[in-house]
Amino acid sequence: MGVSTEAEGVHAFLKDPIPCCAETGPALALRGDYDIHQGTHGVGLCNCAMKNRFTLTFDAYLQHLVEGRIALAR
Repeated sequence: MGVSTEAEGVHAFLKDPIPCCAETGPALALRGDYDIHQGTHGVGLCNCAMKNRFTLTFDAYLQHLVEGRIALAR
């Protein structure tokens, strides 16, 4: 079971489309606001309005965060 940051009100905002792994395989995550779910296999991001859900490894998530492709917001 993953840990959700939803209770804290923190969301990830994707500023640019980024390559990711979706349920169906490799995909491109679209720009927008995503809920964050930390699991044992990486960081899950979900935009429930668009039904867009994907997972990034911890390394990829941190890299995109540091490089400015992902921003955190409350």
